[in-house]
Amino acid sequence: MIEENFDIVYKKFRIELYRHIFSVLGSREGSLSASDYFTVETVYLLGTPTISEFARTLKISQPNATYRIKSLMEKGYLEKLGTEKKSAFRLTVTEKFKKYYHEDMGYGKYIFNRLKAALDEEELKSVDELFEKFISACDSTQDAIGDET
Repeated sequence: MIEENFDIVYKKFRIELYRHIFSVLGSREGSLSASDYFTVETVYLLGTPTISEFARTLKISQPNATYRIKSLMEKGYLEKLGTEKKSAFRLTVTEKFKKYYHEDMGYGKYIFNRLKAALDEEELKSVDELFEKFISACDSTQDAIGDET
């Protein structure tokens, strides 16, 4: 029962998220493709990764990652951050992406507000405890994936 319910919630969340993202993507000047959007969002979520870290995270080749990153730099959504090593750099998103992302990605807040409206305070507390356990499990899995590369 729990697997079936989780699957239903997961699918509903994903469909609603994609519906929201695609409604945003098509309505902007200089709009990003879905692939570009997910690429630059991944950089944003990773913080300031190197191209190698980005490629490892997505399990794509270095040339593929370099191509994607270069394209988004040319479009003005990503830029290089210098490091102590002159030959190395980290990636960061630009203000252009932050404006795009923050204006339209209030979706997480929308989902949270729906959850908050559906549950009482005690239920929210229980959900929060479950979230903490789940986050810890995800962090452990992410650490293990990092060790494989």
